[in-house]
Amino acid sequence: MTHSKSSTMAIYFAEMDYLECFMNYISEKNTGFVCCGFTKSDSLKEYAKKNHIAVLLTDSVCFEKGARHINSEMTVVLTERPDTENPPGVYTVNILQPVDEILREILKTAARLDITVAQSVLSSSLNIYSFFSPVGRCLKTSLAVAAAQLLSDRDRTIYINLEPDSGFSVLFGREYDTDLSDLMFYLRDGSHDSASLMLQSAVCDSQGISYIPSVMNPGDLFQISCDELIRLFDLLQSNGYKNIVLDLGILLPGFERLLAISEKIFMPVLNDSVSAAKTSQLFSYLRTLEDIRIEDRIRNLEPPFFKDLPGIAGNMRHTEIGRYMAGFLYGPS
Repeated sequence: MTHSKSSTMAIYFAEMDYLECFMNYISEKNTGFVCCGFTKSDSLKEYAKKNHIAVLLTDSVCFEKGARHINSEMTVVLTERPDTENPPGVYTVNILQPVDEILREILKTAARLDITVAQSVLSSSLNIYSFFSPVGRCLKTSLAVAAAQLLSDRDRTIYINLEPDSGFSVLFGREYDTDLSDLMFYLRDGSHDSASLMLQSAVCDSQGISYIPSVMNPGDLFQISCDELIRLFDLLQSNGYKNIVLDLGILLPGFERLLAISEKIFMPVLNDSVSAAKTSQLFSYLRTLEDIRIEDRIRNLEPPFFKDLPGIAGNMRHTEIGRYMAGFLYGPS
């Protein structure tokens, strides 16, 4: 696969500052596209004669001045009137929104069209940090997000929540038009390139960590197999992630395999008789798994009462819960 043939994004804007803004942002996001920038239509036309363009990104003025006649698999026009009717292969995106939202729409459309992108090669290993518990209301998600924030200060980290009702839309104050269910659909039925682009369009950022919005329909979780999650981990690794923080809200079929491949396993518990009984029963089951030795690798967490427990959308690094979690990740400071 050559970049010039299959994974080029040509970006054509008349203003150099605007062009550089998009060039730098798209390159930093590791989308798999090789970006080529143009401020003049003649230069773009000469390039298009000799090279295949996967995606052409431009605005409405430049589209009318010359980009309309450039061949590409997909042309994206930034405009203040995104609802206008377009010719085949031309897609309009609202220009009056942040760059990250514009890129998200571009990548989602490219995924649906099965546009080919360059696949990166990752040389380092992937670390999975799993959080799970048979006990409810034990700060599992808060501890997992705190760990993700701490890990993101050292390496590229993504947080995945597998709870049927995460409440993320409320907690983060935003609605998601793409979630884990959409991504798993492309991972099952689409190509690697489509899944990679859908991943880029689905991932959101908060406090230095990336996260995939959890499922909107709780029933979708039960359609996800362990094998599919492992394929997702491979996709994340190929997209440059070094750490995955896995928040297991429910114990999916085959969850033992997920724990077996985890770098560290954390199980928050409470100090009461019901919690102790649930934990004991879980360990009794784990001891029956002769081929998978998990019990000895699980680190029980009995978090104390935190006076300044922030919401998961906030920065927890230097709070009590952040310092508590740092001790288990890195040892005493």
